[in-house]
Amino acid sequence: MRKVQKNRTRFMSVRLKLFLQIGAIFLAAVLFILSLNRWFLPVIYAYNTKRNMQQVAETVVQTAADGEKEFDRLAALEKENGVSIDLYAADGEQLYYGKTAFSAAAGKVTVQDRQEYDNGAYMETRYFEKEKARFFVYVCPLPSGGTMEMYCRTSSVDENANTAISVMALTSVAALASALLVVYFYSKRFTKPLIEMRDVTKHISDMDFSRQCTAKTNDEIGELSQSINRLSDSLQETLEDLSEKNKKLEDDIAHEQRVDKMRKDFISNVSHELKTPISIIQGYAEGAKLLSDSGECQKAGNYCEIICAEAERMNALVLQLLELSQYESGGMQAQKEVFDLCELIAQYMTAASLRFADAGITCSCDLPEHGLCYADQTKIRMVLNNFISNACAHVSGEKRICVSVKDADETHYFLRVFNTGAPIADEDIDKIWGSFYRADKAHSREEGRFGLGLSIVSEIQKLHGEQYGVQNLANGVEFWVTIQKAPAQ
Repeated sequence: MRKVQKNRTRFMSVRLKLFLQIGAIFLAAVLFILSLNRWFLPVIYAYNTKRNMQQVAETVVQTAADGEKEFDRLAALEKENGVSIDLYAADGEQLYYGKTAFSAAAGKVTVQDRQEYDNGAYMETRYFEKEKARFFVYVCPLPSGGTMEMYCRTSSVDENANTAISVMALTSVAALASALLVVYFYSKRFTKPLIEMRDVTKHISDMDFSRQCTAKTNDEIGELSQSINRLSDSLQETLEDLSEKNKKLEDDIAHEQRVDKMRKDFISNVSHELKTPISIIQGYAEGAKLLSDSGECQKAGNYCEIICAEAERMNALVLQLLELSQYESGGMQAQKEVFDLCELIAQYMTAASLRFADAGITCSCDLPEHGLCYADQTKIRMVLNNFISNACAHVSGEKRICVSVKDADETHYFLRVFNTGAPIADEDIDKIWGSFYRADKAHSREEGRFGLGLSIVSEIQKLHGEQYGVQNLANGVEFWVTIQKAPAQ
């Protein structure tokens, strides 16, 4: 199998790139300047030397060339300007010899170039083989009819040019080094916000919006920095909004799934609850018909009583289902009023005393003298009734039930109903508030209970915006709800 190799571009920081590029520009500029100096400085020095020789010649021409003092003046001019001057009379007699050490010597002379002027003067370059040296020679006529010859060794011009080039090279290198140092710190300062933007955008790509660009310059970099910050804030808000909506969507889906499961369980439970009484009614109706046809009217009447009891049971189930449906659909409203909770409990317990006596249950209350609350009195009585009915169905051992009212806080009461008996299994604690859930299904059927009482309690508490719960104690189980106290007047 052939291996495909991916070309990976070598990473180079923008700071290094900027430093190298600007450094290369400076280096190129320095090299260009040095090249120009190398090429043109000798020419410029030669040109300046020739001009200087012409100016010296003008000074000599304007000065009378006789007398010892005038010769001293010529010597001074030679020394100051680095030239050698020879003066000749009109008949060719040499009046003055140059006193510098590089006076033109005899031997073969080669003229390499010559430039003539309008006043009869000319400038030429001569090569003296004996001295193996090249001279600039300027010859011009004197007012007296004589001639002046001036010599300047080209090697001194070249030396001056080379010295100038060397000095220029050293100063250029020093200037380049200084410029590179400045460029280094400038590139560091210039690229700092760019590097910061890179780091911030990396964090943004990792969904981390905690970092912000700090560049505050009034240019494109500052605008880019602010744009990245706005982009980061916008992305963060968008992602938070999407996350919130996604969470809500997940909750909605989970709720729909729970509702769908509840609906299926509800239909299944209703079908199960109605199937048995319908079967009983059908069976006893057929039996009653046969007995009636055979003349056994008394027995047929007993069958009819059973049919009526099952019909009444079915009616009670339907009424509870309708009530629970109203709570769950939001069609039920709490008609809140101020009433005495303790008085309500006392009246209920008095009315149910025969029920407790017949079942052999000892019932007690732990109530304050008064307990004014603000709630729907009818529905709170239903909560109490469902708790008591549930307690009577599960009480065992000492067969004792206790109803108490205590302060939960400054604004709420605790209503508790305790019964002795077996604790609720841990796996059933969270399930008992669901519709049709019964931990002891066999006994529930015999006692005519459907598993809707605690479901109705939970819906009533939700309707009031209050809490509810259950806990296993050492010798029994306690159910509780919170009820709002009446506002202080």
